[in-house]
Amino acid sequence: MLEMLHIRSDEPRGVRLFSLAADRAELDRLQAILAEAEPGLAEGRLADLLGVKAVDATRVEVFDLVDLDDFGLMNYLIKANGLPEEALEPDRAALDALSGVVLILYPNAFHRQELTLTPAPALTPVGAWDEDIPEIEFTPLRSEAAQGQLDDFVAEPAPQLPRWLWWGASALLIVAMLAVLAALQGGS
Repeated sequence: MLEMLHIRSDEPRGVRLFSLAADRAELDRLQAILAEAEPGLAEGRLADLLGVKAVDATRVEVFDLVDLDDFGLMNYLIKANGLPEEALEPDRAALDALSGVVLILYPNAFHRQELTLTPAPALTPVGAWDEDIPEIEFTPLRSEAAQGQLDDFVAEPAPQLPRWLWWGASALLIVAMLAVLAALQGGS
């Protein structure tokens, strides 16, 4: 399980959600930073908000909840971020009551560094949830063709076309091109 403010170096997938007190100008400024961000740790406004030295801005989202329209934050966290509905259910009322600007922080935002966030007063922690990573199941194939092993199988090389066929096709192409060129020359 993710801790809200303590980042472990071996964290699983998931998200941390913060409410951000930001006016339109600050939101536009942060979104411009995110739009121009390149992978890698960088100092700046986002790092200052989180109270850390540097953050990978490609692992951060900032948006106004009105941008989600009727889709809703709960749906966004489940469908776009892979969070299990069961994990979010206890926080449904708080998530539904949120309005304004939010900041989503993904685990690898600090490139596997262990650290503790000390958010600026404008940033209020809302919650942290692990992503639902489904168990991989390898169901045996039932087809007759899927039975057995191919240890002794040696593939035969693909058949090669005779060289004379390649030379003939090339010569035919050249003759056709010369005929088109002659027809164009004679027509002018």
